[in-house]
Amino acid sequence: MSSGKATVKSVLSADMVVLSGRPRASGPPAIRTLGLNYIQAPKLGNKDRPDEPFAFAARDFLRKLLVGKEVMFRVDYTVPSTGREYGSIYLNQENVAFTLVREGWATIREIKPSESENADVEALYSYKAEAEAAKRGIWTDKESGIRKAHYSFDGDAEEFLKTYKGKALPAIIENIRDGSTVRACLMLPNGEHQYITLMISGIKAPIIRQGVANAEDLIEPFSVEAKHFVETRLLQREVRIILEMVGHNGNSFFGTIQHPAGNIAEALVSNGLAKVADWSITHVTGGPAALREAERKAQASRLRLWQDHVTKDKGQDHEFDGTVLRIMTGDTIIVRNAKNQERKLRLSNVKAPTRLPQQKGVEIASFDYEAKEFLRKKLIGKHVHVTIDYVKPPSDQFPEATECATVKVAGTNIAEQLVLRGLADVIKSRDDRSQFYDQLLVAEAKAKEEGKGKHSSKEPPKYKWSDASENATKAKQFLPFFQRGGRTSAIVEYVANGSRFKLIISKESCKLTFVLGGIHCPRAARNPGEKSEPFGAEALEFVSRRCQQREVEIEVDSIDKTGGFIGTMWINKNENVAALLLEEGLAEIHSYSADQSKHSALLYSAERKAKQERKNRWANEDPDAVVDEVEAVDDAKPLKKEYLDVEVSEIKSGGHFYVQIINKHLDGLEKMMSELSVHLKNSTAPPNWKPRTNEIVSAKFTEDNQWYRAKILRNITDPKNVEVIYVDYGNSETIPLSRICPLPAQCNSLPQLAHEAVLSFIKVPELKADYGEEAARRFAEMVKGRPLVGVVEQREHNVMHLTLYDPAISQDPERSLNAELVRDGLATVSTKAHYTRHPSNQPLVLKLQEASELAKRERLNIFEYGDNTADDEDSRY
Repeated sequence: MSSGKATVKSVLSADMVVLSGRPRASGPPAIRTLGLNYIQAPKLGNKDRPDEPFAFAARDFLRKLLVGKEVMFRVDYTVPSTGREYGSIYLNQENVAFTLVREGWATIREIKPSESENADVEALYSYKAEAEAAKRGIWTDKESGIRKAHYSFDGDAEEFLKTYKGKALPAIIENIRDGSTVRACLMLPNGEHQYITLMISGIKAPIIRQGVANAEDLIEPFSVEAKHFVETRLLQREVRIILEMVGHNGNSFFGTIQHPAGNIAEALVSNGLAKVADWSITHVTGGPAALREAERKAQASRLRLWQDHVTKDKGQDHEFDGTVLRIMTGDTIIVRNAKNQERKLRLSNVKAPTRLPQQKGVEIASFDYEAKEFLRKKLIGKHVHVTIDYVKPPSDQFPEATECATVKVAGTNIAEQLVLRGLADVIKSRDDRSQFYDQLLVAEAKAKEEGKGKHSSKEPPKYKWSDASENATKAKQFLPFFQRGGRTSAIVEYVANGSRFKLIISKESCKLTFVLGGIHCPRAARNPGEKSEPFGAEALEFVSRRCQQREVEIEVDSIDKTGGFIGTMWINKNENVAALLLEEGLAEIHSYSADQSKHSALLYSAERKAKQERKNRWANEDPDAVVDEVEAVDDAKPLKKEYLDVEVSEIKSGGHFYVQIINKHLDGLEKMMSELSVHLKNSTAPPNWKPRTNEIVSAKFTEDNQWYRAKILRNITDPKNVEVIYVDYGNSETIPLSRICPLPAQCNSLPQLAHEAVLSFIKVPELKADYGEEAARRFAEMVKGRPLVGVVEQREHNVMHLTLYDPAISQDPERSLNAELVRDGLATVSTKAHYTRHPSNQPLVLKLQEASELAKRERLNIFEYGDNTADDEDSRY
């Protein structure tokens, strides 16, 4: 008989436990399997036989009770034929067998006569009778103890992955094959259990292979240590597994293991017990950064697998992450690193087809465009990992030293992909080599074998670009086409200035010059000897970083005298480039063209914001001088405020709306509309009459087929339709010309009754921003159908800054609608406007700030995840 202390390594069944001894300097601790004496529990199944009823539940009870804990044990006897040991295990001085039988997870095996009077046996019979009477565990209905478990994976792995990819599935780690490969039991949402082989994504631990049929034993250095490292942390622990890809054999998976104690993959790599695996790191949940950093630290410390690691001196910043700014050719790019430095890089060991000289009116056959376009689609604006492989010294072809690098995007070697598609050749070299030189050679061989790209027997594709902006006459020929088609997709080939671009329209095989309408942008110097206009260089830099070689959408309004097309450009589907420039203070409104744009409100709003924040070109307005001047006026004369009775007629967003002022003019609106309806009952527009932009007309509203006064915002691309705004209400729509008529003279005497307005002192999310819709709905609830009092704090570009009150409730500053939105966490307090600094407004601003603090403490709406608006003036909604 032997006894002692041990740690429970795993539980095979509810009556069989694997114990682990104390750690040893020479390797993993000794283990022993111990059966619990006198009891018998149901056994788990395998791929050849099912579980016995309650086997998993019984094993799970004991697993949760013992795994990872220190216990006392006693070996009572050993079976000579099998060498298996049986005895007792004590946790907190209580016999675990007693606990199992009492809880109904085990019964008593057949007892020999010589053992029947043993005190432990008598106690076990007593506990068994108690469990049976209480119908615990195995003594309940057997049907409830049967689980549906799949010990092998015979289904469609790809379909299984598609169903559960990205979901954190609860699981138990049943076995550790090596440091990066485990056997796991997934608990699926349908209640079934699926056993899988899981390779941990992003890493590769040393192989340990023993006792495998038809294969030699293989124990790589540190493999035993890596396996023990994982066993002590994960074996039979409850984890969550995120499946990320199917293994190469089609019936195993790669995935991430989540455990409250930490990430096992990072722990292995940081301790030098595994290396980063490039083939799966791109699928790691959370990205590769943490694993790569862990590997760098292990290499620097020369831990275990890296004990012989020698860092090659590749110069300063030989490995870095950056963003691709520009594609120069099919094998040369410009990358901006974290230090904001731009570095020109050639892809190591590859050469793309040479770009042929441009020939006007002649189709050019070459793969250079395909190579460059491939890199543009894959890399432009993307985050990449760069490793400098070597530096080419200056030569006749390249007068400056050239950095040659391996560039990876999401873990994929872009040079290898280029070669694989037959869009580049591999430069053979004995000395200067990419770290993936062999893979490049394999890719080239495969491309040749499959006849890809330049290795194809077919003729290279031919391109002929027509210049739509060659002159004004040619531009006029293209203008109807672009105006008719709505938004047009384009690629920014070149940025000449902050508001002037050279675009490629691939679908139409043409190029054109494009100018942003509605703004004036300062010019940047074109030649070294020239001088830029103030903020011209900054505007060019700002736009280049966002638009250079990006896919954009344009809407053409007109052309200029030189053949340039004027209009609106969007990046990322809905970001107006002109508005972005205005918002940064790198351009200013061009009133005439802005007023004709359907996006005029957005442009004026963007410029207004830049002025309030005094960005760039507006920074020379000394804010302190403005404050002093306002305060001097305040001391001399109290601030006069204008009070208006208003009603909200149209809501654009939670803080942008139109109001009607309740006065004698509003009383005349109904009479005017009645006259308008009678006059136009049987009228039609005069032949060949075409409304001009900004002209006030009669328009029949779609929803009620009634006539209203409206202003032509613009003629859209369809010549049969126009966009209008109803000047007495503020709403707008696009309608056919058949619903437009000239406005009768007698209906033009009444002033336009809809006044554009924003809420004073606060900043409300735009409609498409987070919580924008909630803010708009809340604002609509507060104002709909109610007469309100509006306090005009400021008028700017015909836009009123209003503080709104419901007179039926209160005119206390704390009860304003502005304050209600702040208190609901649907707006933040803004203090940039001049009027907020007036002494008479300070109490109101203070109350708004107090309301905002309450919303933050209660985590309401935009503060749901805390106060992430450290400076609400810099927050964009």
